[in-house]
Amino acid sequence: MRSGIRILSFISLVFFLGCGKQQDILFEMPVLLNFDIGPGLNPFERHFFLVRNVPTNIKPLKQQFNIDESQTLILRPASAILSSLLNDIDFNFVQEVVISVYDDDPDDATDLFFTNQVPVNAGTHVLVVPIDSDVYDLLNKDRVNYRISMLFRSITPTSIEANLDLNFTAE
Repeated sequence: MRSGIRILSFISLVFFLGCGKQQDILFEMPVLLNFDIGPGLNPFERHFFLVRNVPTNIKPLKQQFNIDESQTLILRPASAILSSLLNDIDFNFVQEVVISVYDDDPDDATDLFFTNQVPVNAGTHVLVVPIDSDVYDLLNKDRVNYRISMLFRSITPTSIEANLDLNFTAE
């Protein structure tokens, strides 16, 4: 009987603490990045892929959803999916993916998404986990630069036209 009460109390506590008020999502900001992963890349080195001058479209989105400059806006990374253009590549050779944003210097980038152990059986899509932080100040520009950092388990099998589908939520 006592163990049943303890379990019920524990479940109630978890439910109570886990039900914080969530911010309402005002809009989503999708971003598509395209880059090439070359064949035969060394698995013992970190590889960087720079995608420059990517439009954010944040101004038209704020206009579309009637958000003026005086409103406080929080912009959070929500999701990131790595895939190939033709969806014909098995990403079992990828070990780690980090997606960052930077202004002028790629070495001064801020991480947005990070997955340090991509499953060996990842298949044709790799889900990259968002870092829960407000990145509004970094993305409240017409254009931004992205840096994709990757570690491989093995040599890259072929030339890959890669896509990263990023999504951010505005609260």
